[in-house]
Amino acid sequence: MPETGFRPSRIILFTSCKGGVGKSTVCANLAMSLALRGKTVLMIDCDFGSRCLDLVAGFSDSVVYDIADAVLGRVPPEKVVVNDRRTDKLFFIAAPYNFDNRMNIFSFRRTVAAYAGCGKYDYIFIDTPGGIGEPLAFASAVADTAYIVTSPTRASVRAADKTAAFLYDRGVRHLRLIINQVTGKRAADEKLRLISIIDGAAVKLIGAVPYDSELIRAGDEGKLTDELYSKNVTRAFDNIAARTEGEQIPLFYKIRRLKTLR
Repeated sequence: MPETGFRPSRIILFTSCKGGVGKSTVCANLAMSLALRGKTVLMIDCDFGSRCLDLVAGFSDSVVYDIADAVLGRVPPEKVVVNDRRTDKLFFIAAPYNFDNRMNIFSFRRTVAAYAGCGKYDYIFIDTPGGIGEPLAFASAVADTAYIVTSPTRASVRAADKTAAFLYDRGVRHLRLIINQVTGKRAADEKLRLISIIDGAAVKLIGAVPYDSELIRAGDEGKLTDELYSKNVTRAFDNIAARTEGEQIPLFYKIRRLKTLR
């Protein structure tokens, strides 16, 4: 008999209008924040040929297989999944170093659907490269939600609308914006500035992450929010995790002071 109350994983893809905005860092740290809340998260790297999520998330020394091995049937799907060393709630699948043309959207969707339907994961996060291309098309074929990561400028937020339109045309209806590397002297003032920037944008804001050089260093070392000293950054990701879970909280909840670039 089927398990009572079973529901498939919620699949969220992470993308951006361009590279260099910290999308993979946001993906990995939000996954850890949800794991710290007791949710089970599987991260899948879809940056085919230029994978970096394994480095950011601290899995680089543990990767043997990649998502292409599962999609093409070279190994069983469960064999490509890497367990996190820090928590039993976080899991990872690497991207291939080189894209295999035998891997198509249909086989990819079938494989991800198997992970989503196995009953083990609350969330599946799919990290894609910046811009619009084949990996984003693959991810949009399976995701029900997209988090578009951008920098805190009016031009970047407007550019995110183009990515949102691409995703919407492919059936991804739940679109949200995450503004990364926010700077300023006071959170209250920055909140007003961000509201002005996103006013009229097609994508609703789900969270903002303050700029902190510690987060950049942590990414180079494969460390996530569970190992960060910066309370602002950890609170920001926990705020986004809470909103992902459906909680209603203020934009800069428990964040009072932001850092300025020097």
